[in-house]
Amino acid sequence: MVKSNPAQATKQLNLATAFLNIDKPQGITSHDVVHRVRKLMGIKQVGHAGTLDPMATGVMVVALGKATRLLRFLADDKTYLATIQLGLVTDTDDIEGKVIEDKSSQAAAAAPSAETVATALTAFRGDIEQIPPYYSAIHVDGKRLYEMARAGMAPPELKPRPVTIHTLDLVAYEPPFLTVRVHCSKGTYIRSIARDLGNALGLGGTLSALRRETSGRFNLAQAQELEQLQNGAAPKTVAVEEALALPAFTLSAELAKRLSMGQKIALSDLDFPPGDQDFFLISSTGSGKPFCIGRIDSTEVDGQMTKCLAPEVVFADV
Repeated sequence: MVKSNPAQATKQLNLATAFLNIDKPQGITSHDVVHRVRKLMGIKQVGHAGTLDPMATGVMVVALGKATRLLRFLADDKTYLATIQLGLVTDTDDIEGKVIEDKSSQAAAAAPSAETVATALTAFRGDIEQIPPYYSAIHVDGKRLYEMARAGMAPPELKPRPVTIHTLDLVAYEPPFLTVRVHCSKGTYIRSIARDLGNALGLGGTLSALRRETSGRFNLAQAQELEQLQNGAAPKTVAVEEALALPAFTLSAELAKRLSMGQKIALSDLDFPPGDQDFFLISSTGSGKPFCIGRIDSTEVDGQMTKCLAPEVVFADV
């Protein structure tokens, strides 16, 4: 059997702007995924919406073509299924790091009760502050933390960062391992939760497994394995209107053309919905497809400031 070529399949689909929902395998970096997709699809412009560590698996949103310019408009909340090993402390706060302390046998023999664990979890819900792991991509003094750590430099004093934990539920508990499901905001480090929860229980802890189940509108049930693409399967693309959680608005073909050329359109000339939304997904009656992200702006007309619709990102022809 002759395998199909994903790059040829991409051209047949006439992709200029689209997303992929990839189920990232364990053991490779997010950069590796982007590199492989770029090669497989024959597209130079490829990006992603949120790094996963090599040990982690699950939903990784990959942008193709002009969709790379739309990554900032994706919803950035995420859901993870995380397994934490109590009693084990590593320098990376995950199982792949150097072991600093190992009290796993104590955590198994004299484990805290499930009720105690559930009570400890309450401190990690809502708007909290957490200190990132030393091995992370955060910049300090022009260097990434993991570069400083690998160079053997003493860790700098890190300031806590605000994050939001929407939900945090105990899924399973078999000491010294516990599994939680976390729905959180962008910038949350699950490794920090593993470390801090272990410390709260007096045992220390490290992240032993992590699977991302959702990222914005993308979920694991609809994800495509990278291996499928490598074996010649056609890409399961996600259209812009499915990916972006932005309110939609349709312009006439004439006004759509004006907007695509960089012109602003007064809201008084449009039957525009009220509200405090800043960005909209704009379609044209001509093509019926989205072509632009529009933003609410102000411009001076006859000496007065007037609200108008302005083009933020034009990603398709009209």
